[in-house]
Amino acid sequence: MAPDGLKVGDTFLEGNLVYEVTKVGGEYRYEARWTGKTSSGASVVKPEPKVDYASMQYAQLKKLCAERGLDATGKKEDLVARLEG
Repeated sequence: MAPDGLKVGDTFLEGNLVYEVTKVGGEYRYEARWTGKTSSGASVVKPEPKVDYASMQYAQLKKLCAERGLDATGKKEDLVARLEG
């Protein structure tokens, strides 16, 4: 048990951070992660990481276009433009 009575896996909220009790090499630690909320309680939308469609293979691009309801025909450059569009 951690010094403050918490067990590994326990979580607690402090401000905008959620802390989880972990144990690494016999030492207790508090792993913090941001809740995604501001102090006013508003959610913050994190931008999606930019995908490098140009480096993907043609078959992958066709599949992504089809999954997103986009036209999946044409040259690779056409598919990339639709996905980035």
